[in-house]
Amino acid sequence: MSEGEQDAVGSATSGAVLPRSREAEGRLLLRRLVAPLVRAGWSEATVEEWYDDEDPDRRGAEVAEVTVGLERSGFHLLVSWNPVTGQLVVADPTEGWEWDDGLLPPLLPLDEEITVDLAGESSQAVRAETARRAFAAAGLLDATRIRLAEPATFLHADLVVSFRADYVHDAAIRHRGRDDLAGVFASLGEEFSWRIASGMRAYPLIVPAAVPSAAARGIAEWCWRRESVVEEWHHKVDDLTMARANIAATRAVLPHVHLEGVDWPALRLALTLPGRRLADGRALAELFEEGWEPILASIHGQVDLWQRAEDELGPQTVLALLSMHGSRTESVGDWWGSGHYETLTRLVIENGAQVGKLPRAALELFADADRFADIAAHAPDVLDDDLLHWLTRAIFDEQSRRRIEGEPDTAVVTLPDWVAEELTELLTTDHDDASS
Repeated sequence: MSEGEQDAVGSATSGAVLPRSREAEGRLLLRRLVAPLVRAGWSEATVEEWYDDEDPDRRGAEVAEVTVGLERSGFHLLVSWNPVTGQLVVADPTEGWEWDDGLLPPLLPLDEEITVDLAGESSQAVRAETARRAFAAAGLLDATRIRLAEPATFLHADLVVSFRADYVHDAAIRHRGRDDLAGVFASLGEEFSWRIASGMRAYPLIVPAAVPSAAARGIAEWCWRRESVVEEWHHKVDDLTMARANIAATRAVLPHVHLEGVDWPALRLALTLPGRRLADGRALAELFEEGWEPILASIHGQVDLWQRAEDELGPQTVLALLSMHGSRTESVGDWWGSGHYETLTRLVIENGAQVGKLPRAALELFADADRFADIAAHAPDVLDDDLLHWLTRAIFDEQSRRRIEGEPDTAVVTLPDWVAEELTELLTTDHDDASS
C-alpha cells in the first residue's frame, strides 16, 4: 500500500470526514429540498432516476444538474436542481410515456411547470423553506385535485367510480385477500359509508392517496369535530375558542400519522388526555365543564371505529380514505395544517401589508409582515382573539372573492383535453359493451 493510500485509510478509520464531490453535495441538497414532497406521500420512482447530467468537457467549479423523479397515485414529477444557476424546476417527465392499463395516463399534477429561484439564498435552510412554500402553493403537499374542463364535466361520475375501484377497493382486496367489501362497509355503519362516499364525490375530484397531513386533518375532523359529541357542547365556548380547539386537536394527531399507517394507540392517548390544553394554556376540561367526559367517551368510540376499519381494510386503504376526508373543501380542506391554508394565510397578510390594512396590533407585535405570516401560518392559535378574528375573516373574504370571480379555491390540475377525449371514447365503448 502506498503512503498516500495509507494516509487515506488512516483518515477514514480515525473518524475524519472525507470531502464530498460537488455532485454528491448537489444530490444531498436536492434530497433536502424534496423532503417535504416525500413526507406528503411522493416516492422516488426509482433510485436510478438520480443522475448527473454533466458535460464531460466541463472543468472546475461547474457542477452537474441533479434530478429526481417522484410519483404518487399515477401522477409524476421531475424535480431538477442546478447548483450553478440556483434554479429548482418541477417539470413534466411523462412526455412520450405509454398509457398502460391505468385509469389515467401518467400525468403532471400541475397545469404548468414551476421554477423556484434559489440563487439569492446562500443558506440551505432558507433554500429548503423557500422550496417547501412553493410546493405548498402548487398543491403538491396536499392531495391532488382534478378539475374537468366544461365539455368533460360529465366524466365526473365515471371517474369517481374508477377512483374508488382502482385506489380504494383494490388496496382493500389486496389486504383481505378476497373481494367481500360490501359486507365490510355495511358492518362499519351507514354513516361511515355515507361520509366516505361524500369525500369521493367531492369536486374538484380528490385523487385517493396516502397524504399523512391530510389524513391527520381527516382524523381530527372526524374523531374530534364532527362525529364526536363536541358540537353538542359548542355552547360552552365561542367560535374562536372552538377554532383553537380544532387546531389543537390537529396538532395532537399529526405526529402519529405516517406513510406506513396510523399509530392508533398513541393517537388515542393524544386526543383523549383528560388534561389536554389549548396553546394558550387553557384546559379543555375547564372550558367544556360537564361536557368534557362525554366528549372524551365519544372520541374513544370514533377511534375504535377507525381501528376496526383499518383491521378490515388495511392501513393503506384507511390512509387514503382519511386523506380524502381531510381534503374536502366543504369540510376541512382549508383547515390549519394544509399547504392551502398556509398559502392563503401568507397571501392575505401580504395583500394587507401592501395596502396598509394589517391590524395595528400585528404591526406593534411583529417586526414585519413576514414574521406575522410565519406565526399565523404555523401557530395561529397563539394569536390573540382580535388577530385570529382578523385572519379568519381575511381568509374567508379571499375565498369568497375567488368563488365570485370563478377562480378555483384550491390548487387543482385541469384534466388535459386529450385525456378527456380518450376517456370519453373509452368509457363510451365500455358502456356500449355493457348494454349489448
